[in-house]
Amino acid sequence: MKARFKYRIYPTPGQKYRLAKLFDCVRVVWNDSLAFCQEKYKSG
Repeated sequence: MKARFKYRIYPTPGQKYRLAKLFDCVRVVWNDSLAFCQEKYKSG
């Protein structure tokens, strides 16, 4: 049995800023690691 839950958050402006900053950093790390893996794959 799979259970699903939906949550809705209402962050304050300060929390919105921190969340945006966090996800921007996560995106940069993800893109860098993806580029590294693709380059490694291409080189064999």
